[in-house]
Amino acid sequence: MDKDLNVQPSIDQIQQKLARKKKEIEILKEVSVRISSSLDLNLTLNNLLELLDKYFSFRHSMILLSETQDRFLKVFASYGYTDQGIGAKVEVGKGIVGMVAKKKQMLRLGNITTQLRYMSGGRDITDHPENEIIIKLPGLPNPMSQVAIPLLVQKELVGVLSVESTELNIFKEEDEELISLLASQTAIAIQNSKLFEAEQQRFREVQEINTKLSDLNKEQQKTLNLFMKYVPEPVVQKALSGKTESIFEGEQIDIAVMFCDIRDFTPLSERISPNEVVALLNSYYSHMNEVIKKWDGVVNQYVGDEIFVTFGAPLPITKSEEKAVYCAMGMIEQLEILNLDLKRRLGTEINVGIGLNYGPVIAGNLGSEDKIEYSVTGDTVNTAKRIESLTTSHPNSILISESIFDKTKHLVNTKAWEPIKVKGKSEDVSVFQVLDKINS
Repeated sequence: MDKDLNVQPSIDQIQQKLARKKKEIEILKEVSVRISSSLDLNLTLNNLLELLDKYFSFRHSMILLSETQDRFLKVFASYGYTDQGIGAKVEVGKGIVGMVAKKKQMLRLGNITTQLRYMSGGRDITDHPENEIIIKLPGLPNPMSQVAIPLLVQKELVGVLSVESTELNIFKEEDEELISLLASQTAIAIQNSKLFEAEQQRFREVQEINTKLSDLNKEQQKTLNLFMKYVPEPVVQKALSGKTESIFEGEQIDIAVMFCDIRDFTPLSERISPNEVVALLNSYYSHMNEVIKKWDGVVNQYVGDEIFVTFGAPLPITKSEEKAVYCAMGMIEQLEILNLDLKRRLGTEINVGIGLNYGPVIAGNLGSEDKIEYSVTGDTVNTAKRIESLTTSHPNSILISESIFDKTKHLVNTKAWEPIKVKGKSEDVSVFQVLDKINS
C-alpha cells in the first residue's frame, strides 16, 4: 500500500515557522526604524552594519556607494576591520563588488582566497586629476566566503553591501530573502540621505552669503552663554546693559535676602545612596526655584543643601520685603508637595528653615577674566544667615528680621521671639516667626 506522500506539517513545525516569521518582522521593524531615524548618511550606514552583525553575525562588512557617474564605488562605511578603508574605491565591473555593481545581482562565493576575493577590484586610480592618496580596500587576510549584494532603488544602483567571513557559509539560504528586503530598505534610506545631503549643500552655499554678518551674533551669543554658566539670567541682563569696563564695579543697594537650609541633611544623606542624594537635591532645587521665580527672587548661590536668594539684586524690584515673605511661605507649601513625592520614592521627608532680612548690601561682580561671580555681601546677608540658623529646633519655620516685619506686619500673622544674641552682632536681634497670612 502506497504511503501518503503529502505529509502535513506538525504543530511544532508550524509554531517554528510562525516564530521565525515573527522574528523576521521584528528584525525588519527595528532595521527600518534605525536606518530611517536619521537623514545622516554615515549614521544610516553604520546602523545597518551593526544590526547585520546583531542578527546575522556579519562580523566583517562594508558598504560602497556609487559615484563619479557610476564609474567607481567608494567605501562609505565598514564594520569589524582594523583598517576601515573609508574612501577606498572599486571600479564598476572589476572584482566581485564591481561585477555585482555592474550586473546588479547578488553574488555568493565560498572557499575563496584573498586574490580571488577582489580580483584586483580595489585598483589604484592613477588618472585622478588631483593625485589623491590611494586608500587600501578593507578585507580579511584569509576569507573563506564572501557575499556582495546590490543596493537598488527601482533598478537604479545606489551601492553594494559586501560581507566576508572566515567561515564557508556567511548566512543561511533561508535568510537570503530577508537580507534582500533589508538591502532594499537600506537603498531607499541611502537615496533619501543623499538627496537630503545635496539639499543641505545647496542650503550651505546660500548661508555662506550671510557668514560675516552672523559671526558677530555668534560672538555675542558665546559671551551670553558664558555668563549664563556662572550667574543667573538677571545678572547677565544687568551686565549686558552696562559698559564692559564697568563690569567689576560694585554698588550699595537695599534689598531683601533669604537663606533656606535643609535641617539635618547630613544624617539623611548617609541613609540613602549618592544617586538618591543627587536626585533629592535636584528635585528640591527645582521645586523651590519655581516659587522663587514666581516672586521675582534670584538664586544667588546653591551651597550644598542651602539656597541663598536675593530680592532686588541684581535688578531692582518693588516691594521686595513683601515678595520675600510670600516667597518663603510659598516654599513651605511647595515643600509639602515635594515631601509627598520623596515619601513615595525614598521613604523619607525633609524639613527646612528659612531666614529673611532686609537692608543695605554691597553687590557686584567678583573674580577675573577667566571666571566671574556675582556676589552680594554685607552685614544684612550675615544677619539673614544667623536668623536662618535659629530655626534649627523649629522645622519648616520662617523667621524674619525687624526690618522685614515692619514692612509686612499688615500682611502676615507673626509670633515675636525674645530678642536673641547672634554671632557678629553686639546687640540682641529681634526676630518674628511667620505663622500665616492675615485674613487667610
